[in-house]
Amino acid sequence: LVRLLYVEMLGHDASFGYIKAVEMAASASLYHKRTGYLVCGACLSPKHEFRFMLVNQMQRDLQSSHVLEICGGLLASCNLITADMVPAMTSLVVKLLDHANETVRKKAIICLHRFHQLAPEFVTRDEMMDKIRKVLCDRDPAVMGASLNVIYSMAKIAPK
Repeated sequence: LVRLLYVEMLGHDASFGYIKAVEMAASASLYHKRTGYLVCGACLSPKHEFRFMLVNQMQRDLQSSHVLEICGGLLASCNLITADMVPAMTSLVVKLLDHANETVRKKAIICLHRFHQLAPEFVTRDEMMDKIRKVLCDRDPAVMGASLNVIYSMAKIAPK
């Protein structure tokens, strides 16, 4: 996959290896999973049909009990999700705002900010205000700081 990425960077068509990147993103190994997500994010165009195959894998990662898998799924969601995929992922990401690990909560709020940028009609102020208030009062300062971006973004669109 690293060679595939190199071929893409040189400007040649490497579409023959995209399915291997998607398969690697579904791997049980965290190293392989991150590599697969990286190559998919760098090589697949926003309209490519393999992105839809990755949504199911990202949903499984977000429901995992392993913190590193959840974080990998959140990072991949920020990079790979397009506006039409946001509704499928929003509810899972919102649930992660209550996760016990502060890193997961921070990445979840960053992911929601990205979803709001992509499709503001699905991540609305009315639905999210209670959750964002709770995150704003989080005990971890990194989570609080990340929530300010979402609040600012929502306030710019609908200043009430």
